[in-house]
Amino acid sequence: MSGFDDGATIGGWRTDHLYVHPFKNGDGKFFTVIIEEGGSRSIEYIPPFPSRNRLKVKFTFITERNEITKVELRKYKEYKDGWREQWSGADDPIALSHFSFQKIMALLQLMTELDLASVTERRLAIHEGYGPIDRETADKVKSIVALPEGYKILDEVLQSGLIQSHDIVNIGYRKAQLGIFKRLLEEPGYLDVYKVEEGLTTPQEEKVWQNFFQRNPWIFGFGLDYRYLNILQAEAHIADTDLSGNDAAIVDFLMGCTDFTVLVEVKKPSTPLFLKNQNRANSWRLSRDFTDAVSQILEQKASWQIKAETNAHKNLNGAGKLLRQRTLDPKCILITSSDAAFAGSEKEREIKLRTFELFRRDTRNIEVLTYDELYERASFIVSEKGSGRNASIDDSIDYPF
Repeated sequence: MSGFDDGATIGGWRTDHLYVHPFKNGDGKFFTVIIEEGGSRSIEYIPPFPSRNRLKVKFTFITERNEITKVELRKYKEYKDGWREQWSGADDPIALSHFSFQKIMALLQLMTELDLASVTERRLAIHEGYGPIDRETADKVKSIVALPEGYKILDEVLQSGLIQSHDIVNIGYRKAQLGIFKRLLEEPGYLDVYKVEEGLTTPQEEKVWQNFFQRNPWIFGFGLDYRYLNILQAEAHIADTDLSGNDAAIVDFLMGCTDFTVLVEVKKPSTPLFLKNQNRANSWRLSRDFTDAVSQILEQKASWQIKAETNAHKNLNGAGKLLRQRTLDPKCILITSSDAAFAGSEKEREIKLRTFELFRRDTRNIEVLTYDELYERASFIVSEKGSGRNASIDDSIDYPF
């Protein structure tokens, strides 16, 4: 926790986020929130105009007692050489603006409503506009919409029956994750930022995307033949090894719909789809990276079919539960490449698009999607307009969940 108490780092933490730090002995947790003060004179000093004053509120929670035993409040100010704590003594108490007082009151109310013992996320986004505790229920619950299992908490908080808690989670959490998806896909350098935020140390880009999709299985969407419910196992061993223990077949995700299993393999957005030269007959040569990926998932499909049929009574997921989904000619999803693969003149782009579409239409029971197409489909899930990457997702939309 020393990093949080260091004025040199206080400016690097996100404001209006609930940070969770479990005790090393497992007896409890620290919950910390950094609040950007609006200033004592007017609320006009809140973002987008950065404030030079921040508050740190830290809660000490003891699991066995199921209660908050201590609340600490510290104030920081930004100087030319960095952030420094504003020490307060008996003759110099901490002064709060009305705006900051409102936010702290709302934060205290939120902490009494959360099931703190069940919170496992490292960081939860709190709605920037959380304020007076008498605001409408819909505004209050926005503080925890980024939590995937938020409906379990909201079911206890919401008693009015005017809105279902899982609707709020679907809207808020998915909107937030869609924004992350877009940044990962388009913003240079954000992949490294995401790795730091998620505590990932892997140098492999595919592993970073696997982490993102594991947190967001909803992105694979609702198809005409399947409704994808959850990830049964990440990095699933779908075939037995040889006698030397080698040649294990591992698929990125073994997913489960209502009745059947689905295999998902994730490649990098930068994976090339084509070679530099086109074929003679109005088509473009496919890259070896792409055809190897298709061959890989075909082998995974065949291996999993055999293992599922011969070891059905032994197929347990990471939680030790027997898979209830059946495996029957399993469907496969390959996520690879992006719009950049179709670069070129209008004629070249048209030939590449045609080649790619003809190839995947004749690839039986394998759904090949680029990252851009997956983003488009995720946008449609979040917004009934389905208007894609350049769409602004309006809070007024009646989302179809």
